[in-house]
Amino acid sequence: MGRLSVAVGIVVTLCGLAACSGETGKATPTSGTSSPASPSSGQQPGAAVPTISNPLPASVIQRDPCSVLTSTQIDGLFTGTPTQSPVQDTGAAKSCSWSDLDKGSLVGVQLVYAWKDGLRTVYNTQSQGGFFKVLQPVQGYPVVAYGPHDERSQGRCSVAIGIADNAAFDIDVTLARSVVGQADPCQDANHVADLAVTTLKGGA
Repeated sequence: MGRLSVAVGIVVTLCGLAACSGETGKATPTSGTSSPASPSSGQQPGAAVPTISNPLPASVIQRDPCSVLTSTQIDGLFTGTPTQSPVQDTGAAKSCSWSDLDKGSLVGVQLVYAWKDGLRTVYNTQSQGGFFKVLQPVQGYPVVAYGPHDERSQGRCSVAIGIADNAAFDIDVTLARSVVGQADPCQDANHVADLAVTTLKGGA
């Protein structure tokens, strides 16, 4: 896709998700059941957890989250030079983000080692009635957009990517103020997920 709308700016809300505790940056899975949720915009109630036929080693979740996107990949996402945040470890996930504050743009990665059941943890949130939308897989790995609410109209989207039955990671994106309403933040998040999978596969 080349330089997407993220080039004008992505902003991340770290783990503002249904499978997290609700505290910014705190990725604590909840104990949702597999029963279908009430339909809501963008939701796909009762979607089954996909099989991952070519899993990556679950150990990749333990790596440095700032290494999940290479400097070349980051340069392709921003028009300027972003500022990289220090790694944060919440006790459930390790996160890293890059931002261009002048444009309000930022992209973040979370390696959620608390998701012992991988993407199943996220699929279990369907019973909570929040936002849940299956996206196109990246390189054969399943991707879902999810959160307590559908925030696409506000330029925000979070996606989870399953790389093994017991491992998944998270990309959180919010478009810059100048492009909110002009682009789909979930599409951009899916693209960033694809970049991250490329890097993880290279280091697996």
